[in-house]
Order: sequence, then C-alpha cells, then structure tokens
Amino acid sequence: MAYWYKDKKEEWREFISLISQETGQDILMIEKDTIQSIILDKLFASNESLVFKGGTSLSKGYGIIDRFSEDIDITCSVKPTQKEKKSLYRVLLDIAEEYGLELEKGTDNIWERSDFCRYPFLYDSLFDEQKQSLKVETVFRQISYPVDKITVSSIVSKFCKEKNLDMPIDFPSADIIISVQSLERTFIDKVFAICDYYIGNNVTRNSRHLYDIAKLIKVIDMDKDYSELIAEVRADRDNPKYKNYSAQEQYNITDLLKEIISKEVFRADYENLTLKLLYSPMGYEEAVKNGIQIVADKDMFWKRVGNRY
Repeated sequence: MAYWYKDKKEEWREFISLISQETGQDILMIEKDTIQSIILDKLFASNESLVFKGGTSLSKGYGIIDRFSEDIDITCSVKPTQKEKKSLYRVLLDIAEEYGLELEKGTDNIWERSDFCRYPFLYDSLFDEQKQSLKVETVFRQISYPVDKITVSSIVSKFCKEKNLDMPIDFPSADIIISVQSLERTFIDKVFAICDYYIGNNVTRNSRHLYDIAKLIKVIDMDKDYSELIAEVRADRDNPKYKNYSAQEQYNITDLLKEIISKEVFRADYENLTLKLLYSPMGYEEAVKNGIQIVADKDMFWKRVGNRY
C-alpha cells in the first residue's frame, strides 16, 4: 500500500517531531500541512488554469494569517468544460492513490461534473492511530480574478529557512510557484460569505472569516479601482442557486454587517472554535473592530452595477 511518506517514514516522523518541539505547533497540523503541499504540487502540475484560494492560501501562500486551515480550496481562472472537470476528478483520485489517501466511506460517488465538489480524504498518520482527514474542495461557480503567481510554502520549508537549515529529506513540494487568488478578491469573497452565513443562519464553524477579514484589511490595496472590483464580484455572485444571498440586489452589505455586529451572531462560534485554530490569539472584539466594523464604517460595498449595488 502507498503512503504519503513513501520510504521515509522514520525520517519524516523525526523531522516533524523536531519542528513541533521547536515551534510549539500541533504535530498533526504540521503533518497535514506537509500532505497539503504534496497535493497542491501534483494537482497544479496537471492544469495551468487552476487557482488556489481560501484560508489555506492565505497562510501557505501569502503568510498573513496565523491560524490553521485544513481545507484546500481550488477554483479556475477560466470556466472549465465538463471534460476538464472530469479530468480534474480523475487527477485527484490518482494523486490519492499514489500517496495513500482514501475517500471517506459513502463519498465515493462524487459527481465529477458538478460546479462544487468536496473530497473528504483520510490518511494514515505517523503520530496517531486514528486516520486523519483532509478536505479538497473544487468550486467552479465563479471564475477567479485577479490572480497572482506566488510561492506557496510548507511549514517544514519555512522552518528550515528560519533556522538556515538544509532540508534533511528530499521534498520537491516544499516550495512551489502556483496561481493564487489575489488578497483583494479573497477579502471581498469573505465579506460576502459572512453576510451569506448570517442570512442563511449558518453560523457554526464559519466565524473564522471574521479573523481573516481583520488580517486582510491591513494589507489589501483599496485604491480608486477597488469599488469596481467589488461591483464585478457582486454581479458574478448574484445567483440564488448557490446560496449567495447577500449579492442579490435587495441586500445592503453595510446594514447586514451592522446587524451582525450588534447581534454578535458569530461570537459564540468564534470563542468556542476559531480561537482554538489561532497560533497567535485575536479576541472576538478585536477581530470585529479591526475587520467588519471598518468595512461597515467605510460603506465600501455601495457600488452600483446595472440595477445592483
């Protein structure tokens, strides 16, 4: 049977243990991050139009959030054909077979031509008798733009650079250059997402976006063209079929954010779940004050597109 660590089981066990001891990071998270890097490397080598997005891209690519994100979110810079969607499905399964990942029971009938697929993989851990989970999500409901070509690094690679060490194990996936959705677009998506979860009464496990928005707003470039990008993304998201409620014209984003803040709808989830994911703590009040409160105060999402705002 194939395993992600190939024939370097003890070497990987020793190396990841060292990094965990030196950094204080959870050993299972370092292991999972390593496997994420392998999947990204192999996946992007198969298709030049793929784009890495979401919370994991913010940590592994841009290095601007200090929390762990277990999902790999993949989209495209151009609308894929049905044939291309099916090909991606096969590539993912081939990668899984090569590196000892298996789909959770009951999920082996994933429809490869869907605009949204979630692949819940399981793998054997070096540090726990129970199989660990890792999710890959492919989303083709909207194309991704703008896109940056950047280096996506692993925790083990960052550790070696900080310590000025040579990588003790051959690991071609440690640093890879791939297409990643821009910070400006990711910020916009997350603001809409927070509003969508509020409207859809889907708060649990989604408060992490408050933290991400607070980190993103410090680094995005809100120049004179930013309102145009917001408007363009809103027009693309305006499809009730995909539960993108807040992009519809009857909703005012500023008013929604003020309701979210005043009702503290995400507080319990943030304090019970999101705080546990953070490497450097950021309290609920700080996340709101330095994130969606600024967005609401600036009234940033006002731009009209046709009959939409």
